[in-house]
Amino acid sequence: MRFEQTRDVLNHIGAFHKQAGALYAELKAHCSSSRVRLLLDYIARHELNLEKNIASYRDNLSESLLSSWFKYTHDQDIFAALKEVDREKDMPFDDVLDLALELDGQLVELYQEMMERSTSAEVKDIFNSLLLQEMKEKQTLVRNALGLMDI
Repeated sequence: MRFEQTRDVLNHIGAFHKQAGALYAELKAHCSSSRVRLLLDYIARHELNLEKNIASYRDNLSESLLSSWFKYTHDQDIFAALKEVDREKDMPFDDVLDLALELDGQLVELYQEMMERSTSAEVKDIFNSLLLQEMKEKQTLVRNALGLMDI
């Protein structure tokens, strides 16, 4: 998808989190391991929480920041990784964690690219803040997933 304004990117990110949450919920329905179901449930709730956080973040930005234009547009489809997942597969714990880290990596790349392509220092700060938050969330996810392995 091609982004032109900050608003477009934030809406796209919110939709990504929503679809990722739905993906994890679908995977949970086909899962036989209670440990993996716990992980999928945690990640699904986590994604839906991130969707709400992005919406709140977007709603608190000024119109001038939301309507800020990018010099170049983003062409990579961050939803492609979501579409490639076999939603009926009974995935092992490690595969679920790898998927979650891969999807987080998609957002990290997007945030970095948006920082590079922004012509506004304030918009760069927005995406830098989101990048730092995503990296922190990734660490929390790994830590909590490792905790589930001990159950």
